[in-house]
Formats: sequence, C-alpha cells, structure tokens
Amino acid sequence: MKYFDKNGVEIRAGMTLLMSDGTTELVYDTTDSDGNPDLGINASNEDFLSNHPDVCHEYYSLSNFEMRDIAIISEVRQ
Repeated sequence: MKYFDKNGVEIRAGMTLLMSDGTTELVYDTTDSDGNPDLGINASNEDFLSNHPDVCHEYYSLSNFEMRDIAIISEVRQ
C-alpha cells in the first residue's frame, strides 16, 4: 500500500515522520495481517524488548493514522 504525507509526498521505509502529536517516528517495511507489504511505525517498548529477546517487534500500520496530519521530516538516504 502507498501512503502520502500531508504535502502529497510518498512515504517510504527509512523516512522519519512528524506525527500530529509532535513526536517523530521512523517508518519500517512491514506486512499486513494478510501478508501483503505495508509500512508502519514502532509499536514496541524497546526497554521491554531488550529484556525479553524472545518477543518480536510489533508495528502500527500507517493505515491507522490520518495522513493529512503527518509530514515527512527526513528523507531516505541512499
């Protein structure tokens, strides 16, 4: 699925987003519940994960957010 920020710029994995609440989030390549490619942001507590190596990272799909409230603040560097 493709996502576009409030300025109409396509969001890609590796970009940093400014969220509506003022926080910044890194975008990751993920998959949806059907195994299709998707993009998401970290939903995991990093401190918890560091103490529980058997637990997998979880991600919030960008489909859960209003794109009109999100801006890209850092492009992917290649």
